[in-house]
Amino acid sequence: MQKNKLLQAMGAAFAVALTITLAAFVLRGIDNKSIRLALELTARWSFVLFWLAYAGGALANLFGWGFLAGRGRQLGLAFAAAHLVHIGLVVRLYQISINPPLGPGLFLFFAIGLFFTYLLAVLSFGGAKAMGPTLWRPVRFVGLNYILIAFARDFVLPVLYPKPTQYNLAHFIAYAPFAAASIAAPLLVLAAALLKSRRVGLPAASNSA
Repeated sequence: MQKNKLLQAMGAAFAVALTITLAAFVLRGIDNKSIRLALELTARWSFVLFWLAYAGGALANLFGWGFLAGRGRQLGLAFAAAHLVHIGLVVRLYQISINPPLGPGLFLFFAIGLFFTYLLAVLSFGGAKAMGPTLWRPVRFVGLNYILIAFARDFVLPVLYPKPTQYNLAHFIAYAPFAAASIAAPLLVLAAALLKSRRVGLPAASNSA
């Protein structure tokens, strides 16, 4: 049953990303500009799924959103599935571009993010349990936060340092909410951890009193 739910979530996330891409192609045709539009849209869909996987547990603890509790793995795998469409678009953009869309350093930066994305996805199928919490927790921590930083680089910098042609409301609306979410995610996780530690300490404090 659990496996079926995971596969359904992954399939649905992939289907949404594919639908977004097809819609961009239908509206704009298949060329460099439409591929870039599809990349921007699928990146945001991937980010929503990743953000919920990253901060969903914190939201459940802080605000009582129980429907997000215990959904980290499901949402994380949905993100990994949806992001396959984004990767396919990147490959296609490289194929049709005269010059590489990304410089070597930036390419490596994002490639490491992809490595962590699918490493965590693969390890979630038994590997994490085999590793044990002592090894799994730091790997998960580093991987999730690296992916978050990769997304933040894409969303925060265009808000802080827009190009001359990007000083407009549409650009701000397209990036600012995602930039804010990138910054808020670790703060929410930290707040939830502090709240949990406080709750754990309350019984001991009351007993000692």
